Amino acid sequence: MTVEQETSLLRQRNFRTYFAGQAVAMMGTAVVPVAMGLVAVVTLHANGLAASIVSASSMLPALLLTLPIGAVVDRVDKRKIMMWADVGQGVAILAVPLLWWSGALSIPTLCVAGFVSTGFGIVSQVAHLSLTPHLVTNAQLIDANAKLSLADSAATTTGPMIAGFLVGRLGAPVTLGLGVLASFYSAFTLNRISSREQRPDGPVERTTLRKDIAEGLRFVGHNAVLRVLMIVNSVDNFFIFWIQAVLVVYLVGSLQWSPAAYGLVMGIAGLGGILGSLLVKRLHSRLGTGKLLLVAVFFGGPSEAVVLLLSPGLAGQVLTCAAQCLAIFSTVCYNVTSRTLRQNESPDGLRSRITAAHRWVGSGLRPLGALMGGVSTSIFGLYAGIAIGCVGLAIAPAVAWFSPLRHTDLTEARKS
Repeated sequence: MTVEQETSLLRQRNFRTYFAGQAVAMMGTAVVPVAMGLVAVVTLHANGLAASIVSASSMLPALLLTLPIGAVVDRVDKRKIMMWADVGQGVAILAVPLLWWSGALSIPTLCVAGFVSTGFGIVSQVAHLSLTPHLVTNAQLIDANAKLSLADSAATTTGPMIAGFLVGRLGAPVTLGLGVLASFYSAFTLNRISSREQRPDGPVERTTLRKDIAEGLRFVGHNAVLRVLMIVNSVDNFFIFWIQAVLVVYLVGSLQWSPAAYGLVMGIAGLGGILGSLLVKRLHSRLGTGKLLLVAVFFGGPSEAVVLLLSPGLAGQVLTCAAQCLAIFSTVCYNVTSRTLRQNESPDGLRSRITAAHRWVGSGLRPLGALMGGVSTSIFGLYAGIAIGCVGLAIAPAVAWFSPLRHTDLTEARKS
């Protein structure tokens, strides 16, 4: 092992600066959607339909823009486009408190701000996953992804609670101002780091976005590892959202949990993501890439199926908390390992398009899974609908078992 590999990533100024900016940006990403929703409901007194339109406006960019964004990001300097995307996102968010202050804020303007800010956010996220391999060595990549995942898990766990507290103290529009500062701080840190990314020398043949997108999709289709990763991720996401969409109805309605108990259980379970981020590097060293992926994806089904064994009361709440904690722990371990493997398997010139393709398929199947979860429970009942989703979660580990993932090792993956 080289001295560079032994040195902690957080002792390296370049990565430390990048990590700090991304950690703040991730917290902003967790706070802003909550504050946006509360602006609609509390400040603009939106009804259910209007609130759902505001929420949908922030989801549309993932379906409409992800693939073109991946093609554009592959053409440019990742650090620079990420920096300017953060600035654009900050300006879009800033428009909301400014419009509120001027008395011009409305549901349509809030929808536009949500759409634009989310679009810039997707640019930043796609570039982020493509930039990380240029900031660290190949041997350090899983450690870098684990640390970034730790920041993301911490933001996901605490962000909504922080947002609720700040909105109660400062108001929703002012809370959005803190999201603006998070975006601008991320842009500031990106301006202070250096990247090992190498741009092609000489003139580059220009093609259409459609051809670039098709090239990325073809590469995923022809690469056995990337193809299986996309299938496993998509199937797993589909059935997880199938279950999660109706889980709150089952726990609060059928098992008579209080909303406070539900929030507390899910909040504590979120600590599984932090624990997974802390341990994934060690687990990868002991199990290897293929075994860790198989073990992580396997535990999804049994962890979710625990709710089918519950009875009302404290014991059921404790058991659910432990099961959801394990599910989130496994998900984070799988995500960090699969992300690192995907980065290794993706050529520099295609990495953003491959990342965008994975995100696009996942974004499309999540709402469909949630919809099918609702349809199944309306036809068969809550218990049976959740049971069908749990059975569906067995598909992903079966696909992974009979695929090249089983024998994959990052040490043998293609060097970027």
